[in-house]
Amino acid sequence: MKAPTCLIAAFVAAGLAASAFAASVLEFDVWMRAIDKSSVAVQKSIARQDAPAARAEAREIERLYALMEAFFRDDVPAADALQVSTEGRELAASIAPLLEAGDYERAGGAARRIAQACNDCHDPHKPFK
Repeated sequence: MKAPTCLIAAFVAAGLAASAFAASVLEFDVWMRAIDKSSVAVQKSIARQDAPAARAEAREIERLYALMEAFFRDDVPAADALQVSTEGRELAASIAPLLEAGDYERAGGAARRIAQACNDCHDPHKPFK
């Protein structure tokens, strides 16, 4: 998953927009941090081959990415950021079926791609440090 540079523009636009967006940007920061934390947890669960815990974490990541999709579709329209959110949600959704099939290697790969997206994009471009 490639980190878009327009994500920065979306954050700036959100920060400069009417105060109605301020709560959304704050919520977005919470979602980013939660995805980052859950991406570590899901990797650890997969490494332990704890499928129930990994599925729960993957569902949480999927839920958070769905919130981000809505944010970039409805509050701060940004096509590239919407695409990254959609790809993240799809990656998270792919983990449960892989675990059901006993394919911990590919499930771990999906979880690592989510974490890499966080590192590639979120660390340098977080709206709040």
